[in-house]
Amino acid sequence: MNKYLPLLKYEANTIIRDPVNLYMLLFPVIILFLSSFLFPMLLEAIDPMQEARLKMTMLLVLVVILVFGTFFLAAMATFLLVEQKDECTLNTIAVTPVGTSGYLKFKMTYLYLASVAGIIVVLLGTKLLAGDKYTILGTRVLDNIGMPHIVSFAVVSGLFTPALGLTQAAFAKNKVEAFAFVKGTGIVALVPALMILETFQGGLQYVLGIFPNFWAVKGMLLELMPVQNQANLSYPLYLLIGGAYNVILIVVAYRLFLKKAQY
Repeated sequence: MNKYLPLLKYEANTIIRDPVNLYMLLFPVIILFLSSFLFPMLLEAIDPMQEARLKMTMLLVLVVILVFGTFFLAAMATFLLVEQKDECTLNTIAVTPVGTSGYLKFKMTYLYLASVAGIIVVLLGTKLLAGDKYTILGTRVLDNIGMPHIVSFAVVSGLFTPALGLTQAAFAKNKVEAFAFVKGTGIVALVPALMILETFQGGLQYVLGIFPNFWAVKGMLLELMPVQNQANLSYPLYLLIGGAYNVILIVVAYRLFLKKAQY
């Protein structure tokens, strides 16, 4: 354990010295502010009797709350890894007792834990601070989920952070390409928003399953705003599939990064 303490200090200094990384690390706090104060103002501006419009808007807001924290932490992971490739610091780490493989596992672990913590803070904080604002026809949708839902969702959804971060860093040759990848894959974060369309309410929802963040978000949305459809799975099954999918992607991306990194 002691051999990882210097790495943790090094990682903290690396993040703090770059305002962009610090901003991305704090993005869950920004999402919490939006979900607790600004988004409720948007919802309150809609006539409560316009149920369809209110439901559509609330679904979009919930997707943003559920998705964007992990996406920006994945972007931070990408920039940190690419920066180390540029500066050839991986060469130095390769000859330490930790080794490059151990270092990558360490790095992805703390970023994953940060992602899980961020998701819990956002969901639990929104429920406590503005739970009464997310209401449709007198029903508080956030009352449909408890701490087990929040923690289980965070554990599975957080896997998207190392999966996407490693994938982008593997293909990006420099920071410019990394930024382009991050900007381009932003569409992945928004894919779950398509679930609000009637077309993707039934069996066609699984077309979106190719995107790894679909499964956990779909399961959570069905808990928040239940929809009766025979094509839907149970919440645990959505999480199980999403978790397995993301773990496979992490393993593949991890090996790909090691293969492409120049030592």
